[in-house]
Amino acid sequence: MPAWLKKIIIIAGVAWAALGLPFVMSLSCVVPLLVLEGEPEATGVGIFSLTLALFTTGAGLTAAWHAFRSLHHKPSRPQSLPPAWMLAGLFGFFVAVGLLIYSADFAPGLFFPPILLIAAALPPLLAVSWFANMRAEGLTWRRGVLAFAGGATAGVIIALLLEILLPVIVLALVSGLATVMTQSVNTALNALAGEQVAKAITSPGFIFLFVQLAIIAPLAEEFAKPLVTLPLMRYLSRRDAFLVAAMAGAGFAALENVIYAGMGFSFWAGILVVRALGGAIHPLGAGLVGLGWRDILRNEANAWPRWFIRFGAAAGMHALWNGGSLLVITLAGAQFFGELPPDLDVLGFSAAGTLLALLMVLGLATLWIGRSTAQRDLHTPAETEPGETLEFSLSDRTLAIWALACLVAIVPAGIAGLQLLIK
Repeated sequence: MPAWLKKIIIIAGVAWAALGLPFVMSLSCVVPLLVLEGEPEATGVGIFSLTLALFTTGAGLTAAWHAFRSLHHKPSRPQSLPPAWMLAGLFGFFVAVGLLIYSADFAPGLFFPPILLIAAALPPLLAVSWFANMRAEGLTWRRGVLAFAGGATAGVIIALLLEILLPVIVLALVSGLATVMTQSVNTALNALAGEQVAKAITSPGFIFLFVQLAIIAPLAEEFAKPLVTLPLMRYLSRRDAFLVAAMAGAGFAALENVIYAGMGFSFWAGILVVRALGGAIHPLGAGLVGLGWRDILRNEANAWPRWFIRFGAAAGMHALWNGGSLLVITLAGAQFFGELPPDLDVLGFSAAGTLLALLMVLGLATLWIGRSTAQRDLHTPAETEPGETLEFSLSDRTLAIWALACLVAIVPAGIAGLQLLIK
């Protein structure tokens, strides 16, 4: 990386860190005072202050420090990630300790926020560890920490901006067409499931939310997550590029986990456990897209077609996770957008069981694809040890088929649920 870029990172890091000083003061003064006074909002203020302090001051100082050391040619050691089974055990431990502290009301404003943040970061880090398979020599602490911090800061900010701008553009371009399509879909659903379900599924609120979660969010987030790693991509091997970009996705996922847990704080443990099932989605998507950018920056053959394949796979898996979950919940009678039956069995299973099965299958598939990518696509003959077998082999054609399957799977899921509602 050129020296001028490292200097810019130092200046930007210090400036970004300065923005977080109010949150550091709140964490140091306000939260302990609220805890001493026994105020119930101490926990919420503690989570908010610690998250934003790390998001600003922590990330900024980390970026400035590592850029400074790199500018002065200080080496960085390989980032030795613990094995996946150990990270899974730590995740369960911190969730259990968090439940104990919160239920016992043992100064949760002080002790609970760091436990929540650690628990939120462990599942995506577990995915990166699984991808690397204890062989992450090129993933140094400097690269890994900067990518993680960048994904949690710049990646999140860029994704939010895109998720705000893209809906405005889409609605401006297809507003007239949307009305016609809504009427047509409404007629078809009336024949299938009755007027109440049709009104719920074709309501503007549901359609907007579905488009936002299943189309706009995957496209915006998969594009934004690995952008912070672009200055490094051309200097890295393909394996290292994949793992560094995956760390950016892990940082993005960690902050997103904290946000979701904070929004549904009463069920924070359940939210983290369910989201842990898809802990590999963000790291895998960022790794695939980052690898595509690396090939483009190095002018490799067929770089752009391979980028679109990888981007499609990342967005497709993300779309299946978001859109499939929304469809199952809505058709099961969540009653978010209209009057639906209070309970619905899908193929003999409860709605919760169906959703859990969907998330488990998708989560396991993403872990398999990530390990496959790290083994087959990124190993050179020199990196492959004698007698080593690449048991997770996966071709680009298979990856493209998987991306298409993820996108197509959303529609049958909705149709299957509607057919059950006819009964």
